[in-house]
Amino acid sequence: MMPTFGHVFYGLCLLIPIFYYTKNKFSYKVAFIFLANNIFGPDILHLLFIPYFHNILGYAILAIPLSLVYSYSSRFTLIKSDGLFPLKFADEEIREVNWKNAYMVSVAGGISHFFIDQFYHFEKEMHLWYGIDITHDQMLAWGGYAYHVIDPLMIIGSMIVVIIILLSLYYFQKGYKETFKWLLIFTILSIVLMLGLSTAVYGGEREFGVIVHSIIYVLIPLFLLMYAARDVQDNPITTPDAPKIERQTLLYIVAIISIFLASFFLYYAYYALTNVDSLSKSIAEGAQQNAAELAFSIRIIAYILGFTTLIFLIGSIGLLFKINFCRYLVIATTLAFFIFGFPLAIALFLCEKDIKALFRNGTNSKNNRY
Repeated sequence: MMPTFGHVFYGLCLLIPIFYYTKNKFSYKVAFIFLANNIFGPDILHLLFIPYFHNILGYAILAIPLSLVYSYSSRFTLIKSDGLFPLKFADEEIREVNWKNAYMVSVAGGISHFFIDQFYHFEKEMHLWYGIDITHDQMLAWGGYAYHVIDPLMIIGSMIVVIIILLSLYYFQKGYKETFKWLLIFTILSIVLMLGLSTAVYGGEREFGVIVHSIIYVLIPLFLLMYAARDVQDNPITTPDAPKIERQTLLYIVAIISIFLASFFLYYAYYALTNVDSLSKSIAEGAQQNAAELAFSIRIIAYILGFTTLIFLIGSIGLLFKINFCRYLVIATTLAFFIFGFPLAIALFLCEKDIKALFRNGTNSKNNRY
């Protein structure tokens, strides 16, 4: 599955009101991490037909190493450029979002990704773990038979709702901790009443499904996002990154990793081309396209991937010789592969001040204007 504009739109719809309320003081780097995970997040390995992390708990595990990339990304920003491209990455040398906060925001974005997946894919499933899903129909069934019924028990539910609304004037003054405790008390009371008496106490909605959805898709991601953003604001990092590995050595390591990645994607494209018929037939079993249409699409995508990866491979080899033009090639291709998450780190690494200095001081850097 490829992430779609729906993920983009949903993520921005969540973030823009936050920027408005905070008068644009909300960390734009936290917002970037959230948006990237909301869009790509759980799909980064699913595109390689590795399905084990395309679920809420699985992505919480994958986000542990991936959040290192996003923490590293908070060292950079985009600024206007006087060069060929209108914008360029600027190395600010300080990671504004630490690993812990980057992890929280990554998980928040990943969970938000699944909100779109559940309600706007045909399966309508909440993916909890690999092979463990809850369908939307199952959640609706939790409400029991008492749905839009007329029952004297509704008086109890109505009075509880009125009490909650009135008490909000008191508890909202107490802050989020007291408000959460208040929510927890009335949630437990309502669940006990619905299980002990009948769901007719609240006859209007499928209450259990609403509670589960609200916790997973609203409370958890928004709280994680806001917790991290507040920590970034209240405890700003002011110490520049201290290099643990000499940059020239690390450049060679990154070049070797890039060569390996390029070789893998080149094989991936080759495999798709040489097995296009079997791939199209297997995918067609659960798709809306026939095998012939899928085979044509796979060939086109594989050729484009192969060409892009070949450029990536050439550029990666050029890094070993500090050819500055090859640095540009690798930056461009790894940004194109941002959909796989981890390649972003390579592109940003090549934009570090110390790394650019290595290319400026190299024998093949006459035309370096980056």
